[in-house]
Amino acid sequence: MDKAFNAIAQNSLGYQLTPISIRELLYIDSAPETIYGLENGLYRPLIAANKKINKDILKQLISAGHVRLFVDRKKRHLLIDMIQEKLTKVTRSLSIGDPVENGRSQMNLLTVHFEYVYGNITDDDILNKHFQFSKNLCSFLLANSEKLEKLYLEYRKQKHHFIFSQPLLASLLLLGVLKNTRVFSAKEMELLFLTSYFKDIGMSSIPVEKYDDENLSKEDKKRLVNHAETSVEILEGRVPLSPSHMEIIKNHHAFSLLNKELNHDIEIDTPQGDDNIDRPVLVGSETVLICSMDIIAAMVTPRPWREAENLFKVLDLVRVLISDDFSGEFKTIVSYFKNFKKK
Repeated sequence: MDKAFNAIAQNSLGYQLTPISIRELLYIDSAPETIYGLENGLYRPLIAANKKINKDILKQLISAGHVRLFVDRKKRHLLIDMIQEKLTKVTRSLSIGDPVENGRSQMNLLTVHFEYVYGNITDDDILNKHFQFSKNLCSFLLANSEKLEKLYLEYRKQKHHFIFSQPLLASLLLLGVLKNTRVFSAKEMELLFLTSYFKDIGMSSIPVEKYDDENLSKEDKKRLVNHAETSVEILEGRVPLSPSHMEIIKNHHAFSLLNKELNHDIEIDTPQGDDNIDRPVLVGSETVLICSMDIIAAMVTPRPWREAENLFKVLDLVRVLISDDFSGEFKTIVSYFKNFKKK
């Protein structure tokens, strides 16, 4: 074995390196630092610092099974900086070219950057940048609202980890519903979009890899159930959302069965009738719409432990949960998805 990779060196690398996602490499032109992979249990350099990165290199990595990649922990910020620069560049050129392609690029980059937020939850700079990137995306989506359904479907194809894609999928649906009502101003829609997008940030309190396991520990289930309150604790005083929007975040699972089931997701098989469903505290229509879009976006997309559900079956669940107290909001939701299916 080469001296550089003797047991001592390997042990040292184990402390120095931190994992990265191969998705991050899709959006950069060159490696900011040496990128390592694991071969036969040993760390090996796969891409040298400053080497150009293209599709052929990424295909080779994937073909060789190198889905777990690593960089020096102290230089991890270099890759984050490159993604942020790319996001800024894409945002500035959104008005040029195909809006669907531009929107898809921005949403993919935003989702990669969202993982940085989760991994650095106390970093104000990363959080504030992400908030601004999200706000820019909303402005673009409102300006191209006729493309919302297409962008939603295109984004679903990207198959990001559901912890990072779910908030955006739900918020895209929400924006479509809000736009369809014709009663919300652009500013109101923007703030509700951001509220929906950041509402689940409290889920960062559980390591992402645990969400792939259907059987969370009792403590992790408790954290999951309390993630709305954790989201408020993380966001208050750090992002420009009003107390009323924070209240929406706090109550965004008011109509969900999450608290009742203590599980990863709401159960689609509800009892006959609704006598066994806990009635929530009184909330406003904005909270109901955000909660409903969260349920729909979650259930129509697959999870590691279940297949995606049929939209009509999910809408029936939403009917059971909200129609008694919010019949108008339910009609608005059904109306939107009728048009959605037609398009």
